[in-house]
Amino acid sequence: MPTPDPFEHAIETRDRILSAARDLFATTGFNGTTLREITERADANLAAVNYYFGTKERLILSTIEEAVFPLVAARLKALHKCLGLANPMLPTIDQLAQALVRPLLTFSKGENRNRLLLLMQIREDNHTAIVVKHFKPLHELFVNSLNAVLPHLSKSEIAFRYDCARGATLQSLVELAPARKLVTMSDYERSKLDTDKRREAALINFVSAGFQASVD
Repeated sequence: MPTPDPFEHAIETRDRILSAARDLFATTGFNGTTLREITERADANLAAVNYYFGTKERLILSTIEEAVFPLVAARLKALHKCLGLANPMLPTIDQLAQALVRPLLTFSKGENRNRLLLLMQIREDNHTAIVVKHFKPLHELFVNSLNAVLPHLSKSEIAFRYDCARGATLQSLVELAPARKLVTMSDYERSKLDTDKRREAALINFVSAGFQASVD
C-alpha cells in the first residue's frame, strides 16, 4: 500500500476548508459564519485553519480570491473570444453582451453558484479591494471595447451602463429578484421562462438594449 503523500494531504485539507468556507460565507455571510461551522463542514480542526490561514479575516480574503479567480478567467476568455471572432472588425453590442452574460449564467449553476453568491456578500472596503484588484483588467478591457463600438458615449457613461448590466445580470441569476415573485403564472409558463436558453436570450437582449439606449 503506497505511503500517503503529506503534501497532497495538506493541499486536500486546505481545499476542503476553502470549499466549506465559500459555501457557508455565500449563504450565511462573513459575520454570520463561525470557524467552528467551517471546520465541522470541512472535517478539519481549528489548528488547521490557523496553520493555513492564520485568522478568520485571512480565510475570508483567501476564499474571496479563490472564488473570484475562475470567474474572471472565464469572463476574460469569453471576451477575448468575442474580440478574436470580430477581428479585424469591431464586435457587435450583442456579441459583447453575450460575452458578459454567458459566463455569469454558467457560474450561476452547480457548485460555482456559491462563487456568485459570495460576491453579493462583499460590503467592506478591505474585502472590496481584493475583488477590484482581480476584476480591474477585465473591466477595463470591457469598457474600452464598448467605447470603441459606442464612440458617441463618454467613457463614464459606458462604465455606468456596464456596471448596471453586470448588476442586473448578477441579481437575476442569483434570484435576488423580488419583482418576479409578484407575477402569477402557471408552472408551465414559469418553466418556459426559466430555461437557460430563455434566460440567456432575455438577459442578452436587456443588456444590449441598455448599452444602446439613447442619450438625453
